[in-house]
Amino acid sequence: MIDSHRIDFFESLGWSIHLPFGLTKFMVLELIAAGLILAIFIPIAKRAQTGEPPRGWWWNTFESLLTFVRERVAKPAIGEHDADTFVPLLWTVFLFVLFCNLLGMIPFMGSPTASFAVTGVMAVVAFVAIHGSAIAKQGFVHYAKAHYPHIDAPFGLGPIIATMIVGIEVFGHFIKAFVLAVRLFANLFAGHLVLAFILTFIVMAKHANVFLIGTISLGSVLMVTALSLLEIFVAFLQAFIFTYLMALFLGAALHPQH
Repeated sequence: MIDSHRIDFFESLGWSIHLPFGLTKFMVLELIAAGLILAIFIPIAKRAQTGEPPRGWWWNTFESLLTFVRERVAKPAIGEHDADTFVPLLWTVFLFVLFCNLLGMIPFMGSPTASFAVTGVMAVVAFVAIHGSAIAKQGFVHYAKAHYPHIDAPFGLGPIIATMIVGIEVFGHFIKAFVLAVRLFANLFAGHLVLAFILTFIVMAKHANVFLIGTISLGSVLMVTALSLLEIFVAFLQAFIFTYLMALFLGAALHPQH
């Protein structure tokens, strides 16, 4: 659920311990996600540097995620020539979103990506990375000129139409970043909201007879279990979609001629 106030992580577990520095529950969860990524992938990277082929389900599982992002996301969206330059960024984004999503499946935890503040900041980071990279590659003047089309129109309307198109293009860049934030937030928040709503059926039936409350409780638990499995799929899917859209926008900014 969304933490709109500074809610202590341990208080959410019923403990009265206050975290320093004004930390919130989602800040702690983001640190946990980052720590898990480092703990898993640093050893894998060190073993890969030796040239040793992947062995075991652990190594193969996590390396296959990285290979998928590189081969099926970065290269098709950005191009063979520039893809490897931005693969580390896309890996980081994909893994961070994925781990934040999956933390919501653990009781008493939560998904930081179910907060618009978190997804909004990620969208800002994506926006800066996309257009900053394009400006660094092409130069600011060339990048700006790419937004200004040459239009032959009667009565001197060409420059006016071109200026309107520039405004639409610039506005579209902000809309794309906003869509990145809203899509991820809405899907994660809606999923958690549905699970919480189904569990409230048990509370609502607490004064019913034993047979009815037993039936409702069993049905609610089974439904939540099934939807939780779907939520795991959604966690991977939304991490992929966020990363893929970011790669698409990055490729469009780096290669405006296409």
